[in-house]
Amino acid sequence: MKGYPLIRLAVVVLFLALLFWPVYKLTLRHPSQPSIADRTPRAPETVQNHPLRATLLVHAAPAPLHCSIREEGRILLSEKNVISPGEYRSEVDIDKGVDLVVAADWESEDPHAMRVQVLVYGYQTPLEKTFWAEKSLLDVLPIPASFLP
Repeated sequence: MKGYPLIRLAVVVLFLALLFWPVYKLTLRHPSQPSIADRTPRAPETVQNHPLRATLLVHAAPAPLHCSIREEGRILLSEKNVISPGEYRSEVDIDKGVDLVVAADWESEDPHAMRVQVLVYGYQTPLEKTFWAEKSLLDVLPIPASFLP
């Protein structure tokens, strides 16, 4: 393409400006204009976050020295809830949409397995997760907000 470099630059800049003008207009939001989400009517929110009455079951092989399950700093299960070596049970109220922090420590550095089950009253299928660790375990078991009893 022959011609003066300044003229070529001006043509390219004009072309890019014309190309991006519709995108700029779509993304530009004036404070006086409400967004589409503000203009659409919403149904009143009737969903309330009631705690779920549940049983926490932990099966670990071999039995850990220390284990705990916490929900937002509140201890739901610990070594005090032992029912047999490597098995723990606790009746708790948990909230939907939170994370349960699972922690455990073992003496050796061999591979260890821990399965955590959340059994909700009135719901047939348990929520469960198996964790693998060596000397210590620190992981999360999320309770989905869509977890329906």
